[in-house]
Amino acid sequence: APGRMINAFDVLAARAAGLGRIQIRSPRVGVIDVPSADGNAACSEFILEFAKAAGARAFGSQAKGRDVVCISDSVGSESCDLLVTVGGTGVGRTDETIEALASRGAGLVHGLALHPGRTSAVGRLGKTPVIAVPGAPDQAMAACLMLIQPALDRLLDRSARRKVIRPLGRKISSAIGLTEIVLLETSGDMWMPLATGQLSLEAIARADAWFAVPEDSEGYAAGTMAGAFLLRNMI
Repeated sequence: APGRMINAFDVLAARAAGLGRIQIRSPRVGVIDVPSADGNAACSEFILEFAKAAGARAFGSQAKGRDVVCISDSVGSESCDLLVTVGGTGVGRTDETIEALASRGAGLVHGLALHPGRTSAVGRLGKTPVIAVPGAPDQAMAACLMLIQPALDRLLDRSARRKVIRPLGRKISSAIGLTEIVLLETSGDMWMPLATGQLSLEAIARADAWFAVPEDSEGYAAGTMAGAFLLRNMI
């Protein structure tokens, strides 16, 4: 069916039916790592593998440095359907990804009402969508869930993802004016909130699902029915 991921069972059925070819969508996604001071590229590797598992033809590269010239040189070397940069989006002196993209002619919106992930940016470089992702794990995860995943779904023409609806086992408090990511763990037939906004590595490792509290909400009371997206079968 259109919009469904092809798996081994589909291939078996197609081959048994005598079909030699199946038409699929597989966008080309470029992931550029802006090197951190300690050389850790975990967030870039996560986004690269996520894009591949989603069905994209993803390729990774690394800028030679964190300065505007090095980052700019790494952008636009290969054509792609979606460009993702990872790192260098903050407000520090070495965070120059946004300036580098702008120097290449990208039109960007920098600084989103998203927690975590406020220093993310979205825009276009010519006709290519661009997403600039912060280099911290919790911010990269939030940007992946809220920005990269919807972009990939659009490029893949994937069917709408289904939410799993369960009552909340504990209340969630959220700040007005920010869309906040909530990580959830399964507890019987309920969703138990693990973290809101501040996402620790422990919460990321334990989480089974997630959803976003909209910017006009202060949160939800315990027992509220919440629709969440499963993390373990996101792709």
